[in-house]
Amino acid sequence: MREISYRIRWSPSQYGHGSHRAHHYGADGDFYDYVPFWRQPDARRIDLRQSLRNPFGEIYVRQSEQRSRIAVYVIADLSASMRFGEGMPKMRILQQLARAVAITAHRAGDAFGFIGCDEDVRDELFLPASRKRGNETEILNRLSRFAPSGRSAQGLRRAAERLGAHRKLIFLVSDFHMPLADVEAALETLARHDVASIVLRCAEETQDLPSWGLMELRDLESGKARLTLMRPNLRKTLLARARERERSLERLCLRFGRAPFRIIDRLDADRLSEHLLLG
Repeated sequence: MREISYRIRWSPSQYGHGSHRAHHYGADGDFYDYVPFWRQPDARRIDLRQSLRNPFGEIYVRQSEQRSRIAVYVIADLSASMRFGEGMPKMRILQQLARAVAITAHRAGDAFGFIGCDEDVRDELFLPASRKRGNETEILNRLSRFAPSGRSAQGLRRAAERLGAHRKLIFLVSDFHMPLADVEAALETLARHDVASIVLRCAEETQDLPSWGLMELRDLESGKARLTLMRPNLRKTLLARARERERSLERLCLRFGRAPFRIIDRLDADRLSEHLLLG
């Protein structure tokens, strides 16, 4: 399993050795600057060379920028639409993504957690963030046996209740087939965190519509189906609405932080890493 790379654009407030630049200074970490002794009265960090250079005889100490750790969560939509496709490809990608994020988080010294949601948060698929390697194995095993059947993803709104006070990096993973009002409500509850929205799709969902013919259109959440006579004007209208919805989803995600990243059929760790590092 390839790991992915991520970076945060904010300074963690938690103390503890990690790989992220923090907004506090101390004796350990990367060298940042020299400051007068009266500002950082720690004799262990006196720098004689810098002090001797000062014409006024002022004593200087080395100030180091601390490195800190964060908690990283995968919050997953497990409603019925995530079951779509032969062999449930979206669930397979979700498992691969969660495993890759866990590996990366542990190697960076960060904690990893998982929250699965359909109508509510599913307690059997909730893992509080932990820095213990391998702690995610049981959740990933349960996820591999899980067949989504929930009629909504309303539980995403309640996931924030499980996150605690400190800011976290969140991978919000879904096919985002729910109403945009529900997506906005979920993002609002997570607004204090750094949210990377990951859109999962399978190729069958993106196949072009025929210009003519009888088609069965199915609601992926409720399972309701309707037989429809496809014709050029209806095809044009449906495709235009789909494109506009994708643009609306992108604008919505950007308003709350990062642009969404789309995965179709296969997780490309390099492309995702580039998106997370540059976005």
